[in-house]
Amino acid sequence: MSEIRQAEYDTVIIGGGVAALWTANVLKNAGQSILVLTNAPLGDGQSLAAQGVIHGGLKYAVGGKLTDSSEALAAMPGRWLAAMRGEGPVDLSDARLLCDHQVMWSLPSVMSQVVSFFGSKALRGRSASIARENYPAVFDSPDYKGKLFRVDEPVVDPVSIIKALARGVAAETYLIAWGKNASISSKNGSVDSIHLTEDKGESIEVRADHYVLAAGAGNGGILSEIGIASPAMQLRPLHQLIIRKRGLPDFFSVCVGTGPKPPLVSTTHVDSEGRTIWYIGGDIAEQEGVARTEAEQIMAGKALFAKLLPWVDLSDAEWFTWRGNRAEPLTGTGDRPSGAYCETVGNVLIAWPTKLALAPDLADKVLQETGNSSGAKSPPLVLAHPPPGKAPWDLP
Repeated sequence: MSEIRQAEYDTVIIGGGVAALWTANVLKNAGQSILVLTNAPLGDGQSLAAQGVIHGGLKYAVGGKLTDSSEALAAMPGRWLAAMRGEGPVDLSDARLLCDHQVMWSLPSVMSQVVSFFGSKALRGRSASIARENYPAVFDSPDYKGKLFRVDEPVVDPVSIIKALARGVAAETYLIAWGKNASISSKNGSVDSIHLTEDKGESIEVRADHYVLAAGAGNGGILSEIGIASPAMQLRPLHQLIIRKRGLPDFFSVCVGTGPKPPLVSTTHVDSEGRTIWYIGGDIAEQEGVARTEAEQIMAGKALFAKLLPWVDLSDAEWFTWRGNRAEPLTGTGDRPSGAYCETVGNVLIAWPTKLALAPDLADKVLQETGNSSGAKSPPLVLAHPPPGKAPWDLP
């Protein structure tokens, strides 16, 4: 029987999405020896299915009050834009900025409320009214009677973000299969080691000072394996709409309605064949949308567009949907926590960013908990590196 090789690291990060990869870059930049393990293509799931909006919290504050959620998000656009300039511990200079702002528009019934809100002192410097002659093509119609506001919340391309983040930690990131070539050994709610079998059959016992669970919905099964009952995980499902048609104009927007959530949030992307995609979230993708079949959700989407934007011709567009789950720590209300979440249990850090935009905040919290390098070094593993995942509109 061959001897089991030992490998030691400061921190092992489990996950392959934006949260895991952003955190890995920050820890590596701080001098830590890291290992990133993922059982799926990079970005698979929540990260590549994100709309790419780097929220600054304004959509949560349209009621006139800057909430905990809006305050937690306020600094995030600046953090992301700095990374996209190549500044700081995370280099996203190769990633694509799809748009440097969103357009906020409203239903006629809430127009006065929105105008008053955007005129408030709290919003100065974070938004501006758009003159009619500067309306984007989607709203350049005499049939649109409302006002438009520019909201300085950028929209990034999740596919290029994943590739840029992966590049910074490519040598430390490996593809594994739990139950096949990877297993966790735990004791009293802490991780004792991770056992890996390399491609050539050699056994590796991985030990680290800290183990970060940043696998999104995958955290649930790992927590159960380790024997950690709290914090628990909750899943909030989504049923997003995808509209595909060559030549669609850019549509980066948030629609303000009468409820606490926007009835429609839209972003624009391009698929692998060069066709334009409108990716639709907001209230339509949540509770009632989740309960609908794909055909019912498409019918609801067409009805919503006919009501809100009847001048936009989508008669020859393709419509389909994407279902997924947002994974978060369990809350008493079932709502999303206000900020990034990181809790330490033994030597395990359980992490959820709760929103794409909060990945930098989460990485800061993990770095604060894990500290400096211990000097642990291990040679590269003989395992495959994970491929990049695909956006929902490029899936089979």
